[in-house]
Amino acid sequence: MCYLPNTHWTWSFAIVALVQTVVTLSLESYIFANFQIQEIPNTSPASKTIPTFLALYGFGFLYELVLVYDALRMKNTIQIIGLCICNVGLLIYGAVQVKQIREAVSTLALMNMISPVVWAQSEPFLIIIPCIVALGTFLITFVAYKLYDEFAWTIYKHISADLQMKRRYLTYQVRVLFDLPTRNTTNRSQNRSISLS
Repeated sequence: MCYLPNTHWTWSFAIVALVQTVVTLSLESYIFANFQIQEIPNTSPASKTIPTFLALYGFGFLYELVLVYDALRMKNTIQIIGLCICNVGLLIYGAVQVKQIREAVSTLALMNMISPVVWAQSEPFLIIIPCIVALGTFLITFVAYKLYDEFAWTIYKHISADLQMKRRYLTYQVRVLFDLPTRNTTNRSQNRSISLS
């Protein structure tokens, strides 16, 4: 059965992640298409830099969306915090990407394999991307703080105030997150299907 967010904060987290991904992938697609149109086909290593950077960044955002879905479905606060850290990593990657693509375009322009106009057309979008990811990181972190309280209350309702049981549940979440084997079970997928309602 497909999970749908059921509270204000779970919807907020999912929507922020989705909007960030859609906007960023749209900008990345424009940059990629602009590069492909302007480039003269060649086998230079510099010509592979731009598509590689853009593809890795795009897959990073798509993978983050899958993790957002899983974290919300499992009500896993550890994974939610990990997604905030992942978003910071994507922000850093986006900032580094600007310099790397500029160097690749200038190398290709010196070899007359691409028009120097590509950089002028792509630079504003490459600068906007880290700004959007920074805003998304701020919003995701804020919503994650709210989700932490919400999930803590849900867990409290299910396992009450027993500290030993809370520690066990935390250990369980860590094991599920890193797909570590748990005692007395042979089927890991059965463990992952246990979720809080």
